[in-house]
This record gives sequence, structure tokens and C-alpha cells, in this order.
Amino acid sequence: MYVSSTRSAVDMVLAPDRLSELVGAPVRAARMRIKPGVSVTVSLLRADTGRSAGWARLLWPGSRVKAAKAARRADRLGMRTTQRDTGDGLLFQSGEVAADPALVKHTAAARDADLLGALEGNLLRYNPLRRLVVRTPGGVVRVTAASQRRVNALQDFASRHVPVPPQLPVPDPPGTGHVSIQRFVGDTDLSRHHDQTATARAGAALAALHAATTALPEALRRNLESLVPDAENPALVHTRILNHLDPTLAARVHRLGEVMPRQPWEEPVFIHGDASPDQVLLDRSTGRIWLTDFDRARLAPAVVDLGSYLAMADSSTALALLEGYADAGGRVPGDDQLRQAVARARLERLQDPLRHGDPHWRRRIAAEIDRIEALLDASPGRAGWGFGKNLHCRQSQEAS
Repeated sequence: MYVSSTRSAVDMVLAPDRLSELVGAPVRAARMRIKPGVSVTVSLLRADTGRSAGWARLLWPGSRVKAAKAARRADRLGMRTTQRDTGDGLLFQSGEVAADPALVKHTAAARDADLLGALEGNLLRYNPLRRLVVRTPGGVVRVTAASQRRVNALQDFASRHVPVPPQLPVPDPPGTGHVSIQRFVGDTDLSRHHDQTATARAGAALAALHAATTALPEALRRNLESLVPDAENPALVHTRILNHLDPTLAARVHRLGEVMPRQPWEEPVFIHGDASPDQVLLDRSTGRIWLTDFDRARLAPAVVDLGSYLAMADSSTALALLEGYADAGGRVPGDDQLRQAVARARLERLQDPLRHGDPHWRRRIAAEIDRIEALLDASPGRAGWGFGKNLHCRQSQEAS
């Protein structure tokens, strides 16, 4: 029997007409998770309103047993799933958000405790098989497949040094580490509202977070030090997927991995790990900011956070971030080091157009490769941003 390739499966779910036909309603794909030859899973959005319409996945023959288990589990918990053959050897399964195969047990517990309410109209974020974040009258509820105990401990520590959304108590029975509640704060984030003053405050918050390393409790430090960071070049991670989808793009990404400079050694500090404008919440009426989502917090060189943020910022907000960082006592690296950190951060996010279900992902990944290559081709000391160099000179003058 013929079985579709991973490329055909991805193209199928990214074609709105075909996906809508399989679901039985007008939808489009959003967040996507790909396991070549195993499954392709997507979150669904309604074509007319853009609101969540649940999840769907294509399963290869060897994974059909997963669909049967997920259907039985959802049915026992009173949730809805459907499935059908696609005619090319794959099984198509879909369901409501609460019936997500990796989250269903935890969403059911949260619902039983009256923590969730209606999901589809109140979802802030939904990453299938990983997590959902929903706004409720009681606060922002996060349900995750992995335990949040470690993340909550890190955020609790960070809250003593930088502004973060306050954690609220979680009633039993969901007190298993997979459900948490935070107070709803702000009315936007810095990816949607460009504010240089608030961005400077975000830079100051990152400086304070990095400086807090010396205050890490010994148990928390040991926990962080026990985490062996993935030393594998992210280019290899991307090529494992892209080899199945577009070998030409995969070859270009592989070459990026070969020429990407190694991260210079620096004393590791406590970093956010996913610093970017969308991780900074803002209250426009007061100008207050909060850092959120500490899922990737770890010990690493401070330039990792700076490069991560700058990779998602325009030139004016980039300068505001670095000025805020420097004014709060952070040491801003030189321009070349910042440029290389931005290149690494862009490489790590290279698959984002594909992960976000963009039908034009091939063109956008190719354009991003062009930008990374341009960053890497820039000769050392070449005039460019000048931010790091200028701020470094200013800090040196102030110190003297």
C-alpha cells in the first residue's frame, strides 16, 4: 500500500481546502509539530474568525495505535475526537483543544476544578502536544504536558529580582505540577506595541536577572548545573526535518552549521533563555513591564539573552534594549560578538515559519538563511550596528 511522504503530509495540512475537507469545517493550520514518518500535528484556527478550532494530526500506519488510545481516553473524559482514513495510507485524527492527546488528562483535572471554562474563545496560546495558556476570570491558566515544578521554582526566584506575573495558588486536585495560574497583567507585549522606554526597562530587567546569579540558592544552582545543555548545533536539528521536506534548504542549513562560529566562553549567568519582545508584557497606561515564560531559563553567557532579543527587534528598539541593559550595570559585548549571537539566535528560530503553519515557509526560511549568511559574512569590526562597540566605549569612559 502506498503511504504518503512527510513532505506530502505537511503540504496536505497546509492546504486550507484539503484540511477543511478533512476536518469538516473551514479551518487553517497554525502551530505544527513534525515527526518524519510518524506524525504531523497542527493546531487549528477557524478560517472566518481566527479563533481556535482544536487540533488535528496525520499518523503513519505504525502510529495508528496512538490514535486509538487517544480516542478512548478522550471518550472516557467526555471529550470529542474524530478520525478518518485519508486514502493514502495515513490516518487523520482531530479533536477539541481539551482533548489534546498529551494534555487531556491535565485539562480534564483543571476543568473538574472549574479552572478553565470555555477554551476556544479565551486561548492566549496553544502549542499542540506541549501546552495551552488560557485567560480565565481567576487568572491566566497554563496546562503543560511536562511538569512545571522546575519552571515555577525558577520564576519564583526571578520574581525576587525582576518583575514577573505573580503566581497564584492552584487548588487540588490539579496540584500535580502540570497546571499553574498567574495573575493577568498588562494589556499588550513589546512585539505588538513598540515602546522604546519600555524596551529600555526590559534591558534593565535582563541586567538585573543576570546579576541575580550570585543570589541563586545552592539547590537551584545545582539543579541548573545538572542540566546538560544541548551542545548539538541547531543546524543539525533543522536538517533532520528539512531533509524530508526540502533537501535544497536542508543543504543550505547544514552549511550554516559548518560556518557558525562557536559561542565565546563567558562566565555563565542566570538567563531567561528565550528573551524576545513577545516575552515582555506591558501595561500601556503605566509603562510597567513584566518578564514572562521562564521555560528555557538556564545558566549560559549573558550574550545569549541579548542576541535572542536583538534577533527579534528593529534597530531603534535594539539600541533602547542595550542602553537599558548598560544603564542598569550590564556589560554590553562588542559589536562582533553581538552580531554572532544574533546569527545563532536566528538559526535557532529558523524553522519558525514552518512551525507556525505558514504556507510560504520555504520562501521565508530561504530569506532567513540569506540574512544569517549576511551576518556571518560581515568582516570583524565592520561598521554595522555599532551598538555594542559604542556602548562598550561609553561604559569604559564611565568606569574611568
